[in-house]
Amino acid sequence: MLSDVQKEEFIEKGFLHVPSVVPTLLTQRARRVINGAIGEGFDADSLRLYQARSFFPELRDDPRLLRLATNTPTWGLVTSLLGKRRVIRPKGGAQIALRFPVPEGTATTRHGWHMDGYPSGVNGVPDDGAVRSFNLLLGVMLSDVCSRDSGNLTVWPGMHHELEQYYRSNPVFPSPDTLTTEQLGFTLPTPHQVMGKCGDVVLVHYQLGHTVSPNLSGDIRYMCFFRLSVRGLEGRRVESMQNIWRDYHGLNGRTH
Repeated sequence: MLSDVQKEEFIEKGFLHVPSVVPTLLTQRARRVINGAIGEGFDADSLRLYQARSFFPELRDDPRLLRLATNTPTWGLVTSLLGKRRVIRPKGGAQIALRFPVPEGTATTRHGWHMDGYPSGVNGVPDDGAVRSFNLLLGVMLSDVCSRDSGNLTVWPGMHHELEQYYRSNPVFPSPDTLTTEQLGFTLPTPHQVMGKCGDVVLVHYQLGHTVSPNLSGDIRYMCFFRLSVRGLEGRRVESMQNIWRDYHGLNGRTH
C-alpha cells in the first residue's frame, strides 16, 4: 500500500515512481515471452505502428504479461489510489513498449508531450470526436534505465492540475498536444525523465502530459503499460477530466 507521503507526492506531481514492486519471477517470465517474439522476428515496415500501439499484438492478452499488473504488490498500489473493488482488472490490452537504440549518426527526435485517448492516425483510437480517457497509466519497467535519453518515460510534473483548469473552461476537447502555450494559458513545467530498475512501477495520472525520450544507450528499453479505469467511467469521462480526483477514492480527504 502507498504511504501518506507517497500519496501526497502523487497528488502534487501527478506521477509516482515506486522501486522494487514486481517480483523477479514475473519480470523474467515477461521478458522471456517478449524476447521469444523478438527472436521470431517482426516486419520492419510495422515498426511505426508497433511504437504507437504495441509490439507483438498477439501477446497483449498473454497472462504472463497481465500478471505484471494484477500481482498482489502492484495491484495494491493501484487500489491505494483508486479504491478497492472499483478498478477493472485488465483481462487484456497490455502494451508492450520497446524502444530500440537510435543508430549512431542519425538525427535525434525529441517528441513533445501528449495525452492518451486522442486519435493520432496510427494509435488505433477512433477519430469520432470522443476522448477515450481512463484514470491511471500503470507502467512496469522490464529493464534497467539508469541514465537519461535511454528511452525513458518522460513526464511533465504538475501539468495535470493545469489541464484540469483548462478543461473546465473548454468543454470541447481538442487534441491537447496540438495546443500552443498561449492557447493552454499556462507555461509547461520542466519535463522529467524517469530512471529506475527492472521491477519498478510508475503510476501516472491520466491527465499528465508524457512522452518517451530518444534511446541513445546501447540497450533496448523494455516496459509494459496498462491503462486502468474504474467502473462506470464511460458515462462520465468529461466530468472526470474536469475533476481529476473524482475517481481517486483512495485519496479521499487529501485533494481539497
